Amino acid sequence: MTNEEMLEELKKPFKKEEVLWRLSRKNKDKTKGAVLAYIDTRAIMQRLDEVVGGSNWSIKYTPVDMGTITIDTYNGEKNKPVKGFLAELTIFFPDGTSVSKTDGSNCTDVECFKGGLSSAFKRVASTYGIGRYLYKLPPTWVDIDNWGNFTPPAIPSWALPEGSNTQISSHHGSEDRATEEPPTEEYEEEYHEPEEGPAPSGEVVFKKGKFKGKPVSSVTDFGYLEWVANKSTSFTPEEVSAAKEKLEKINNEQEPA
Repeated sequence: MTNEEMLEELKKPFKKEEVLWRLSRKNKDKTKGAVLAYIDTRAIMQRLDEVVGGSNWSIKYTPVDMGTITIDTYNGEKNKPVKGFLAELTIFFPDGTSVSKTDGSNCTDVECFKGGLSSAFKRVASTYGIGRYLYKLPPTWVDIDNWGNFTPPAIPSWALPEGSNTQISSHHGSEDRATEEPPTEEYEEEYHEPEEGPAPSGEVVFKKGKFKGKPVSSVTDFGYLEWVANKSTSFTPEEVSAAKEKLEKINNEQEPA
């Protein structure tokens, strides 16, 4: 198998039983939730072992401390520490060559050390295309019970290995979803409740999407702002400009004094 063939093998979809789902948000009456698909670190390690061999890849972590940044909250400004890990994933090929890629993640709120390492590993794995296709699955709204339990949604056929049976849940019984083409954007429109109250005077407010009704300046989701500013064509020039201004402000606040 050539180097390129190995890299293509790494990108292939995972089996449906290896795809996990997490609840990302709930509606106001907590009867529905948006769920996102992901692959855990064990599945990624297994994929690396199967494709390149257990002794032909390595992971190196470097702690990162960038001080603090000031974020906007509903209760005013708040200083938040920026700590995390850089993960360097190296793959050694049979022809004697190797390639290394690096990505990182903040420490998480729950099990911050373990969560930070795991998140950094998953992010650097995606730089090789491992599980990256899952980003094209839009956030899906499902029914949830009082404890947040839900039935996983269907996985479309393009996001499953060749020859797999399409997974259809009671919430998505249509065959159309199972055969649809992957969306072109990594972020899609999300279900949301209408925002209450007038928009702040003079503020540019998102008219659609994940933060509909919120002033752009109040959003601190860096990845979303970057997508609005540089990748999406669904937002107004005013929203794009405001997103770029907010990104610049965040970057300036992260620079050491």
